[in-house]
Amino acid sequence: MDTATLKQLCKPEAFPHPADGMALRETHISWVILCGDYAYKIKKPLDFDFLDFSTLELRRHFCEEELRLNRRFSPELYLEVLPITGDAGAPQLGGDGPIIDYAVKMLRFDENQLLDNIAARGGLDERLIRALGRELARLHGELPRCHPDPDGTEAGTPSALEKALEQNFRQIRQYPLDAAELRQLEAVEAWTRRRYAELLPTMKRRVLDGWVIDGHGDDHLGNIALIDGKVRLFDCIEFNADFRIIDSIGEIALLTMDLDARAHPAESHRLLTDYLEYRGDYGGLILLDLYRSYYAIVRAKVNLLREPADRENLNDTDAYRELRRYLHLARGYCQPRRSFLAITHGVSGSGKSTVAGKLVAESGAVRIRSDVERKRLFGLAPEKRSQPEDEASLYSPDMTRRTFTRLEELATLIVTAGFPVIVDATFLHRAVRDTFRNLAGKLEVPFVILDCIAEPDILRARLAERDRHGRDASEAGITVMESQLAQREHLAGEELNVQAQMHSGEDAGALWLRVERLIR
Repeated sequence: MDTATLKQLCKPEAFPHPADGMALRETHISWVILCGDYAYKIKKPLDFDFLDFSTLELRRHFCEEELRLNRRFSPELYLEVLPITGDAGAPQLGGDGPIIDYAVKMLRFDENQLLDNIAARGGLDERLIRALGRELARLHGELPRCHPDPDGTEAGTPSALEKALEQNFRQIRQYPLDAAELRQLEAVEAWTRRRYAELLPTMKRRVLDGWVIDGHGDDHLGNIALIDGKVRLFDCIEFNADFRIIDSIGEIALLTMDLDARAHPAESHRLLTDYLEYRGDYGGLILLDLYRSYYAIVRAKVNLLREPADRENLNDTDAYRELRRYLHLARGYCQPRRSFLAITHGVSGSGKSTVAGKLVAESGAVRIRSDVERKRLFGLAPEKRSQPEDEASLYSPDMTRRTFTRLEELATLIVTAGFPVIVDATFLHRAVRDTFRNLAGKLEVPFVILDCIAEPDILRARLAERDRHGRDASEAGITVMESQLAQREHLAGEELNVQAQMHSGEDAGALWLRVERLIR
C-alpha cells in the first residue's frame, strides 16, 4: 500500500463499524489506524536486510504470523487478519473486490495504559514492576523451547547472534559518524567481539540446556500495556525468527535496557531481581550485559533507519541525538561494575526483604532469598503456600542445609557474572554467616552484614499482617519468630566491623549510604 491509498483508507466510510476517534500511528515498518473500538495494523512494502514485506503475499503471510504469535501473549487483543479491498481511490476494510493489502485487526485499548506512558507519568511503582517480572518469568517458562544445533547457524544459536551483532555495526557505519561517535562505536564493537568469544561456551551450553525460547523479541515498554489490571505484551517480532528465537535472558536484557534508557535504573534493577526470583535463571546473568549492549546498538540503528544515509546535516536530527544516547548506554554495559556480597541478619518480620529490595533498587545488586530457594528445591513456586503435611520436610535441618548450599552456589554465580549480591535469609547463627564471609573472601569482594532491627511489637504486627494476606514466600509466623529470638547468635567481634544497621522504614538512599561506607 502506498501513502495515497493509506490516506483514502483513513476515512470513516472505509470501515464496517463506527469510526470515532480515528488516528494514525506510524513506525519505521508499519502503519496503525486507530478507529472506534479497534486498531488495524498495516505493513509497509519494505525490504531490509532483516525484513521483507515487499510483496502482497509476504505481507499476508506475516500478518497471519503476527496474529498467531501475538495470541500467545494477548489472545484477547488479536482478533483476525482482514483483506483491504477495492482500489486506491476507495479502499475498504474487509470488503469484497480485489485485494490490495492486508491488516491485522486488534482490539483498541487506552494508550495511557501503555507502560512507556505510565513510566513517563512516574507510575512504574513496585507493585507494577513485580507484576511485570512475574508475568515475564511465567511466559518464559511456558513459551516453546527451541533446540537448535549449538554449533549451527539457525535462529537461537550463538552464530545467529554473532551475525546480528556484526550486522548492527556494519549498518550503523553506513551513516556518517563524527570522531567521538566512531570512537564509542569502535569501543563497543571491540568489547562485543571479545565478550562474545569469552562467552561462546556458555551460550552453547545454554542452548543444550533448553534456555532458548521462541519469545517476543521486542518487549520494550511501548509494547507492554496494563489491560484490565493485567500486564499484557503485544507486537512481538513476526518478520524475522532470528530476532525472536533467542536465549530467554535476552528478553529481560531488552526490557531492562529500555528502562535504563528511559532513566529508570531503580525499576530496571527491581525488574531484574523479581524476574530472576520467579524464573530462577541466575546462570543467565553472565550474558546479560552482552545482550543489553546489543539491544542498545539495535535501538541506535533503528533510529538511523528513519533517515536517508545521504541526507545533509544529519547531526542535527533526532536520530543522531538518539544514536549518541544509545552508544553511551551500550558503552556503559561494557564497563565493570563494583561488586560486593551482602547478607541480611534478623528474625522473621525484621524487614530483611524490604531492606534488601530497597538496596537492590539503589545499588543494582541481585537479591536471592532463602524462602524462595527453599521452596524451589522443594518443587514449589515462590508464593505457593506449603501444605501442613509438608512442613516437617520443608523446614527440616537437611532442607535448611541444602538451601544454604544453594544460596552459596547462586551467590558465586552472581558475583562471577559481575553483579553485587544480597543474600536474604535470617543468618542467625555465626557459623553460617562465617561461611558467606569466607565466600566473599574467595570471590575477592567486600562483605557486609545488613543487620535488620525492629521492636518485638512491630515484629508481631508485621507477621500477623503477612499471615493474613499470604502473598509472601516466607511462611514464618509469630511462633517461629519467638523461637528465633531465643536461639539467635548476636553479631560479635570482627562482624561488627562489617555491620550496617538497617531499619526498613528508612529511605533507600540512606540505607545505601550506610552500605557504601563499608564497601569503599
